[in-house]
Amino acid sequence: MTVYLYKARVLGESSTRSGTVEAESSGEAAKKLKASNLFVLEIKEQGEAGKFQGFFKRKKVPLKEKIIFTRQLSVMVRAGLSIVKAMEALHRQSENEYFREVMTEMMTAIRGGSTLSKSMGRYPKVFSEVYVAVIKAGEETGQLADVLLTLADQQEKDSDLIGKVKSAMIYPAVILCTLIGVVFLIVFFVLPSLKNVFAASGQQLPIMTRVLLGTSDVLRGYYYIIFPVLIAMIYGIKVWFGTKKGQGVYDTLKIKIPVFGGLTKKLYMARFSRTMAMLIKASLPILQSIRIVQKTIDNVHYKEAFVRIERAVESGKPLSAAIDREPLFPAMVSQLTNLGEESGNLETVLMEVANFYDKEVDTLSRNLSAMLEPILLIIMGIGVGFVVAAVLGPIYGMVQNYGG
Repeated sequence: MTVYLYKARVLGESSTRSGTVEAESSGEAAKKLKASNLFVLEIKEQGEAGKFQGFFKRKKVPLKEKIIFTRQLSVMVRAGLSIVKAMEALHRQSENEYFREVMTEMMTAIRGGSTLSKSMGRYPKVFSEVYVAVIKAGEETGQLADVLLTLADQQEKDSDLIGKVKSAMIYPAVILCTLIGVVFLIVFFVLPSLKNVFAASGQQLPIMTRVLLGTSDVLRGYYYIIFPVLIAMIYGIKVWFGTKKGQGVYDTLKIKIPVFGGLTKKLYMARFSRTMAMLIKASLPILQSIRIVQKTIDNVHYKEAFVRIERAVESGKPLSAAIDREPLFPAMVSQLTNLGEESGNLETVLMEVANFYDKEVDTLSRNLSAMLEPILLIIMGIGVGFVVAAVLGPIYGMVQNYGG
């Protein structure tokens, strides 16, 4: 299939639109556009220049824009507008060029007989598998407006959680960067000056001072070797984390490391509970819901747990019993899931679980700086204390000798 660039006018309107269409030939592309109620003004094959420009084009849709799109589409569908008319309005107000291109191609596909979910499924980087599956369920059950509203709420919750975790990381990141900057200044500018002073004094330097000066000499003398080696090591570790064994180690660290591990696990539980509740509310089968939820948590250990949960449910066990067998899931989750199954309100109970973990993540995020501050102060104190002792000790000795 070849990609063609086109410029066309909607029949009965004066406005023009442009976009891309896939077809075997330009004639077939023109037929597709004509079938979509478009009058073709210009059509040409996407050349290498277009591909080169596309390489630098920002092909990303911010989460905030997707939230606005989802919520407004819900309002318009509920008001009785057709999908195409609603998306035309959203297309005009969008400020993201790539998202406008996506919407143009989606409208073309829908006019040609495709469903909203199928047209969205062509853009997995914009619309996740969970998003598409829920839209499809809404189309099949006739609850598209409700499903879109639920998706918008879900996206807002995810955005809030991500924002809180990022905000909590700002303070530790600033402290770490400051510490690295101070060490750089001391090693490359302060110590070389002091070395000449110590050499002129002729005194025997303490072991700490000799270690510090030796480290400075090595870093300054071989920085052109050390820094590339460090970069290569970091890149090698990153590549290794991409392997099956390395990914397992990295994902273990994410849930085991002090302070951050607890936050990560609560974040996973909030995402699992809310997504599962949304999928069940959209009338998706439980097994399909488990398969979809599995892809929303980026951790191999949780993915393996979901595979075992799926097998247990498939063999006839309740979801709560399958969850109860997994140590990665807190007992509260299985107990409340069991309550939801017995009462017939599983999606409501799961949403309550999600709200509980949302609050836990919020509390941990707000307290993260307070928890990390003592650790950072101890690390900085040890570093500063070592440097002060190594530098001021010989200087104090020189003053005493001069006074004597």
